[in-house]
Amino acid sequence: MKDLDDILRARVRAPGPYVLATVVAVAGSAYRRPGARMLMAESGWLAGGVSGGCLEGDIVRKAFFWTAQGPHLLRYDSTGEAEDDEGSLSFALGCNGVVDVLLERWEPGPEDALAFAAEARKQEKRAVVATVYRGPAQAVGAKLLLREDGMETSPLSGPLREPVRAAAEEALREGRTWSGPCGGADVLVEVVEPPAPVVLFGGGFDVVPMVAQAVGLGWHVTVVADKPLDTLKRRFPRAHAVVAAKASEVLDKVPLTPRTLAVMMTHSLPQDTQLLPRLLTRPLRYLGVLGPRSRMDRLLAELSFQPTPEQLAALHSPVGLDLGAEGADEVALSIAAELRAVLAEREGGKLRERQAPIHAAPPQARRLA
Repeated sequence: MKDLDDILRARVRAPGPYVLATVVAVAGSAYRRPGARMLMAESGWLAGGVSGGCLEGDIVRKAFFWTAQGPHLLRYDSTGEAEDDEGSLSFALGCNGVVDVLLERWEPGPEDALAFAAEARKQEKRAVVATVYRGPAQAVGAKLLLREDGMETSPLSGPLREPVRAAAEEALREGRTWSGPCGGADVLVEVVEPPAPVVLFGGGFDVVPMVAQAVGLGWHVTVVADKPLDTLKRRFPRAHAVVAAKASEVLDKVPLTPRTLAVMMTHSLPQDTQLLPRLLTRPLRYLGVLGPRSRMDRLLAELSFQPTPEQLAALHSPVGLDLGAEGADEVALSIAAELRAVLAEREGGKLRERQAPIHAAPPQARRLA
């Protein structure tokens, strides 16, 4: 759902009809993963993308022709020209991979998967969009939409419905997107997560580029500082929320959950001495603290309790990846890169040293409360 917001905004730029292209399966290497989307009108591209730029032109030129009779599955194959299951010619890529792209006419309505996903994200609820992309002709393009509170929408019927629903329920529990065989068809089972909640503690100038990095990556950003509210609003107009609070007030004023990524950037040892014990006791996904290791050792030594292994595992200090960062913009990049690695359950090392495929999933998807 990376392109979700851009696509929903873009549909007002040109009248329908629209064609939505969705990456539904990938084998080998590819620039985008299953769930990547692109929206087109008859006037051309509107938003999103399904590759690094090598597929979009071909799809835009022919999308409306290909979908004249209904949803259409394309296969782009870097291993040479071949025929896919529906007789469509494959195209050469530069990524050494095979990409399946489902094209379908898209109209807002009660079964609009993107609107369903957007509403789930707005309500901060996990949801699943399951899309049949290969199988019985009448089922291709059919979707099952399921939200963690039980809300469900689906035109699926017959023998496909139960296995697809079971797969959607399992995906909700595990938090893992996948595509492949399901109940005699091939299905993309896509988990839609609420935006990652990032809470930045501090009101200095170096928090500004950190807000920009986080917002640009689609995360929900809250800035918390012991400053007047009007000052925070003026300094951080891109933040989704600002909270004027002292360290002693943060647990009452700031929502913190097991999904929260928190970063302490106060540059104040007295403030951090009060903040750290309060934040350590919360089951955060990530807690980063700006400053050198010696400063963190001093903060830990002043705690009135012994942190648990789980609390220490969530603590990252010095904060950020080792990029040789210098200055506020580069430090923000370093911190954002580490947050992204944590969300992807990666170590943040060099890809050339990675033995597994670039996009290989973690051994077991992490379920978040």
